[in-house]
Amino acid sequence: MKKLISIIAISSIMFAANTNNNDELNKKLDLILQKMNELEKKVEQRDEQIKELKKELKQEQKKIQLQVKKQQETQKKEIENKLILSSCKNIGVSNFSYKYHDDVIPYYTLTYTLTNKYPKKIVHLKGDLIVEDKDEVKILQDYIDRDVDLAPGQSVTIKKVHTVTSDMEKELANEKSENLKVIFEVIRADLADGGRVECGIF
Repeated sequence: MKKLISIIAISSIMFAANTNNNDELNKKLDLILQKMNELEKKVEQRDEQIKELKKELKQEQKKIQLQVKKQQETQKKEIENKLILSSCKNIGVSNFSYKYHDDVIPYYTLTYTLTNKYPKKIVHLKGDLIVEDKDEVKILQDYIDRDVDLAPGQSVTIKKVHTVTSDMEKELANEKSENLKVIFEVIRADLADGGRVECGIF
């Protein structure tokens, strides 16, 4: 549109000028039109450059967003692992069974499975198996201190003799297994990477 207006204006000048100046005016007109075309091409090139820059900007923004998201997920995982490693109750207990032996020195034969719920491998475990009745009264506490080979999620079955040390522990013999609550409290767990979980006093 601007080009058309310019042409009309220049044509008016030409008609008003002397005939002898027509060639000179035509040259000037051609020169002006040439410059206008060059400017239009430059504008188009700049528009293309701007489009490419916007495209690159969007791509970089996506990359940054992905990097930030990945970093946040990594940090979240690290925090979760630290919280897990600070807990004393990430050894699961299952398949608990027992048999009471009413000898001169009464004892139980205990069998139970311990599962590593920590995010790291455990090579030595020290802690207490605690058995509570339906009223959450502790009726038996069995201490273990042994080498293990427990990767995250793996289990080990413990079979051992527990000597009865109180009348309260004898009560276990009369309890139904479905009424029992069995947990394992870590005192210390040595990790394969040299770290450890400590919950007791040493």
